[in-house]
Amino acid sequence: MVVQLRRFTQKSGGTMGRGVFGMAMQQIAGAEKVTDLVDYPLEGLDMRQHAMCYAGEAKPVNYDLYAISNHFGGLNGGHYTATCQNPIDKQWYNFNDGSVSTRNEDEVVCDSAYLLFYRKRDTQEKGEAEEKKQE
Repeated sequence: MVVQLRRFTQKSGGTMGRGVFGMAMQQIAGAEKVTDLVDYPLEGLDMRQHAMCYAGEAKPVNYDLYAISNHFGGLNGGHYTATCQNPIDKQWYNFNDGSVSTRNEDEVVCDSAYLLFYRKRDTQEKGEAEEKKQE
């Protein structure tokens, strides 16, 4: 599941000219970057309350975050990075052009997040996780 966070909003204002070019320039010039921090879960996003198709489920329908696309800058220019979790060692990594660095789990939620990539946890994984908690 991919969740896109609204990172640009339209300012109200005058016109930049007529026609398609004028409307395009108004959209570009009138956009503002939204940098509000969205506190998204890394694990266990239960979709029952957010998706009608899961509303009747008795057990949680959990999704776990595995990647984030981050955006820095504005509409006229910016830079994208990615933060991804290695599925083997569960370590988070930041990918920025030619460099890769580790990220602590508390650094994964940030105000530059633009796209969130979640994977549905299958029932076998869910059962194994619950068994480990009980031990």
